[in-house]
Amino acid sequence: MNNNIAWMVLCSCLLVATACSNGNNSNNLAQGETNVAPPNEEVPPTEEPPIEEPPAPPLDCDPLTPGYCGFPYPNNYWTEADPATVTGLRLALPQVIMPTTVAGKQSTTGAFNEMDGFSPGIAAMTHLPGATVTGLATPDTIAGSLLPQSATVIINADTGERLAHWVDLDEYVVQAKLRADDGERLPGFEIDRDIDELREEQALMLRPAIRPEDATRYIVAIRNVVDADGMAIEPSPGFLALRDELPSDDPIIESRRAHFEEIFATLEAQGIARADLQIAWDYTTASRENNTRAMVHIRDDALAGSPRGVPYTIELKNEDLIPEMACRLEVTFDMPLYLTKGETGGLLNLGEDGLPQQNGTFEYAAALVIPMSAQTEAAPLVAFGHGQLGAKEQVLGFQPIAAGQNFAAFGLDFKGFASDDVVTVLGALTGDLATFRAVPERLHQGILNFLMAMRTLSVAADGGPSTPLNEALNTHCGGAAIDGSRRYYFGGSQGGILGAVLMAVTTDVERGLLAVPGQSYNLLLNRSVNFDPYARPLYALYNWNALHMQMNLALVQGLWDRAEPTGYSKYIRSNLLPGTPAHEVLIQVSKADHQVTNLGAHIMARTIGGVVNLAPLIRDVWGLETVSGAHTGSAMLEVDFGNPDPPLTNIPHWDDTQRDPHGRATELRNIGDSLGRFYATGVAENLCNGPCDADDIL
Repeated sequence: MNNNIAWMVLCSCLLVATACSNGNNSNNLAQGETNVAPPNEEVPPTEEPPIEEPPAPPLDCDPLTPGYCGFPYPNNYWTEADPATVTGLRLALPQVIMPTTVAGKQSTTGAFNEMDGFSPGIAAMTHLPGATVTGLATPDTIAGSLLPQSATVIINADTGERLAHWVDLDEYVVQAKLRADDGERLPGFEIDRDIDELREEQALMLRPAIRPEDATRYIVAIRNVVDADGMAIEPSPGFLALRDELPSDDPIIESRRAHFEEIFATLEAQGIARADLQIAWDYTTASRENNTRAMVHIRDDALAGSPRGVPYTIELKNEDLIPEMACRLEVTFDMPLYLTKGETGGLLNLGEDGLPQQNGTFEYAAALVIPMSAQTEAAPLVAFGHGQLGAKEQVLGFQPIAAGQNFAAFGLDFKGFASDDVVTVLGALTGDLATFRAVPERLHQGILNFLMAMRTLSVAADGGPSTPLNEALNTHCGGAAIDGSRRYYFGGSQGGILGAVLMAVTTDVERGLLAVPGQSYNLLLNRSVNFDPYARPLYALYNWNALHMQMNLALVQGLWDRAEPTGYSKYIRSNLLPGTPAHEVLIQVSKADHQVTNLGAHIMARTIGGVVNLAPLIRDVWGLETVSGAHTGSAMLEVDFGNPDPPLTNIPHWDDTQRDPHGRATELRNIGDSLGRFYATGVAENLCNGPCDADDIL
């Protein structure tokens, strides 16, 4: 007898309390049993026991998507009950769904299974071989995903509210090979695999256009997806058995029938007929506490222990200054350490309560630049966040704006994703993915360093002439002064991305600029030219199987959320974190950005909530209100340097040969004035001569 069939028969027998012995009903009573009714005596009626689902077998591949073991993902199938968590769940990802390298190695699951739900920053992914995106919502037609007839649906299981999204068919590997084979500028992407095989390994990805809610169950439904010939994709046998109530010899399918009946009923209540479905499933997002608890605890613990800042030393380092700058100071802080070690690779130093506890102190340095104008008018403090895997010295690129607007700007490393963390990042991505936890865990320290540096410098600046800071300003900077009561943030690229985390947790900074930012990294990477050098070795590890890589990126995102905008941007203006004031941000976007897709910035703006799009516009952006003139509060300002529109799918802007607009906003004549006004008054306004474009270049 087939093992699956035998298992089912055994379960059925146990459920109805009958024996399974060649149909001989005389064996229904155990030996010596005496409670048999006497002949001709009426047997009193008894209630039939309820029919229950067979107990679920151990977690394995999900037969809903037989073409790829880890899909669909995220998926409540891979969770278990845990009353100790906010969601009542905990991930229970089995080893079998971890992608396997060409060397036969898999990542461990422990770090991922600490989560009480799935990342709200990932796409809902499945594998429908032969599927196209014909007729599906695109980044340009997001509103179509909310229409009753939309072929793809993500709904809040409790409220029935639909979640706006678009659909990507993963094209990164396919398009990279095609371009490399044609001799285009993609060295290293000469992939020794048949293009048709690669097309069979494309994930269908429903990308939320706004971050989903915390600790919320969503149902994904797909119908009417067609192949290249316009024919509807057939459901998998497993899903068909559930949908059409057909018999199945798969114990996983049998164990899930009641669960899927509830899914089908919920969908039908929203006008989505079960007979039309090609696949459906559900997942639950992680809680806010899952993502933010450690960071908020570290912040509160450190500030309670050092409410006026930390010890520091100052050294003059007048290198690479422009003429308008008075000095450059190197400030080294003795920071409270919450890691197992201060260097790269350190993990959170957890106490018995599971929260990070201080592990002594460690020295971290900042580069502080002071403009000449601060010699006549005290300059506000601006914390500066650097770009991708960069360093504090990138604050030197901010000098023209700092000089023009009289900002005293200090740069710190975003420890965890700074230049000295490259070895840790690459080691995790090319080894055990679970070790990637070292990146977001060290980023907790990196964020804390910004908070403590701002507190220390602002208190020192207003603390009288004898503080070491003011003595250095007097001795080395021509008597320059800093106004510690005015505190702001400026971050570009990675600094704009991680700046959203900082702006959600800071208690000292009210307003910040996030330049060319985005969320989540899961979305940003495939669409960034910066990812190409990392993608080549990573994809090759998995024989260029794109399904493996999308699974890897989704897994990593769950860890990253604890120190990435997906875990925090929702709390910048409202729904505030405990003990945290509201903040306002100005988001600057460069249209057709080669490095950080505009889609990520738009998701961030919609997720923050209350962010308006400043007119005159270069384009409308779905989900954002357009406002002309002065606006008090958070806003987005888009700039157009004439680059062609980027691809709709998940590939970089490979075909754009024009200059990358990523860092060009500083070329606009009024950008500094817009920033200075927003910092000082909270008023955001488009000061360009019409839409911000090349006509406004200095």
